[in-house]
Amino acid sequence: MRLNDVLLVPWCATRRPLRWLSLIVVTGSTLGAIAVGYFAHGPDWWLASSMVYFLGAAYAWAFWLSSVLLLAIDARKLRLPGLQGAAHASVLLYGFLTIALPTLVLGALGADASRVALLAASAVVGGLAFVLLPRWCAMLVGFLPGLSVSMRHFFQLPPFSDPRWLSWGALALVALSIVDVLRWRQLLHSDTDNELGFGSAMVMQFRRQGIAGNWSGLQQMDSGQLIRQRPDWMQPRADLRRTGPQSPVRTLRVALGGWYMPKTVAGHLRAAAPMLLPMLLAVAVMALMFAGNHRTGATNTTLIGFGAGLVWGVLVGGLVLTAIGTVLIGQRWQRANAELPLLALLPGLGDAQRVRRSLLRAALTMPLVTQLLLSAAMLGAALVAARFVHLGGVTVLLIALPQLAAAGTMVAQVLCTLGGRKLPTWAGWLIYVPFFVLYFLSIFLPATMVGKHPWPGASLAQPWLLAAWVAMAVVLVWLARRGWRGLLARPHPFMPN
Repeated sequence: MRLNDVLLVPWCATRRPLRWLSLIVVTGSTLGAIAVGYFAHGPDWWLASSMVYFLGAAYAWAFWLSSVLLLAIDARKLRLPGLQGAAHASVLLYGFLTIALPTLVLGALGADASRVALLAASAVVGGLAFVLLPRWCAMLVGFLPGLSVSMRHFFQLPPFSDPRWLSWGALALVALSIVDVLRWRQLLHSDTDNELGFGSAMVMQFRRQGIAGNWSGLQQMDSGQLIRQRPDWMQPRADLRRTGPQSPVRTLRVALGGWYMPKTVAGHLRAAAPMLLPMLLAVAVMALMFAGNHRTGATNTTLIGFGAGLVWGVLVGGLVLTAIGTVLIGQRWQRANAELPLLALLPGLGDAQRVRRSLLRAALTMPLVTQLLLSAAMLGAALVAARFVHLGGVTVLLIALPQLAAAGTMVAQVLCTLGGRKLPTWAGWLIYVPFFVLYFLSIFLPATMVGKHPWPGASLAQPWLLAAWVAMAVVLVWLARRGWRGLLARPHPFMPN
């Protein structure tokens, strides 16, 4: 087994777009860590710098290096022990490099090497746990920041900057490492490739990346597969009344299927169940967090927790709705099969201009109305929370912008798909990676301004974040205009890409 072969295993186990994307993320996080370390001051400068780098490292282990498990599974089934051993050696080698390199560099510059090593190891095992554990566990990851704040208060846990954190962090690292090893072994020796359902591991979805050259496994799943991964109690209950030539918009919604399908009241409740549970969890977590940071009464704490939890749940739910709409439309228009020609033959659609108008109403009306209702609920919750924690108008605007941007992103992506002007994968990531960064910065930056010890740099960062959102809005308008012009240039909207 040569060292060169071991180093090349992750590059051979993943497709080229994912390799380049991972390289961009790791390089960007490394440069960001250098910039933060250069401009930061104080004895704990290394903590902020290392956290930026370890976010990139956690991404690499979650979405890139974890693909080595799929190679090891195939090697075991094909009875190739040498390849399986190279895969396991590669994981150990890259894990050692991920931990050793920042520890040596930051330790040489005066950082606490033991804490840097512990944080780096946590990024490795945490990224692996995110994709190895059942997918319902991944839904809870978004609540970890709030839980860490509340648990630190109730159990008197020391912060990262406290040397006493080493003992707590080491205990958590050992426990998570054992979970990763056991889960890795279970998936390696499993005889079934369970890719669907909330009980499956997210890493098993990565197999679909190599089917048709797409970076997203969901893009390769047809409607039947998406429906089969739901339990029986979540199956949709369609409402097919008032469909036909007299109602082309409603008929097109039935043809699009999935989330666009007209449903009964019970069907809507079933479809909303996956988002209602995280929202309720968010309310509980935020109530705990604010109870640890504010000495207010029980009623005020409940209102603050409800408002902040509703904001959190709506932001995550809005992002999920954006993904559902764009992925479903992309599925229909990326396959050269009989679906789109059959849609064009529906009676009563009219000429091309009327077809475009009906199709846009079917594809955008319900998602936009839902997004606007979520925006109104989120803005009301933000105002409730701002009343007690004294947030300024700019901060409330930053809380509202991500939801509006999610709606704009959905419109731009749908127009690009319908107009046949979808960006290449690499160009899309150059736009949507900054979008996701701005999205979550707008969530976490207001959270740093509340509590007993607010971050003083938040007020300075707000104007820059607003300026970045203005630039992102210009990009989204350009994308929407590009898709709209492509749609007008098409002789008929039901043409596969």
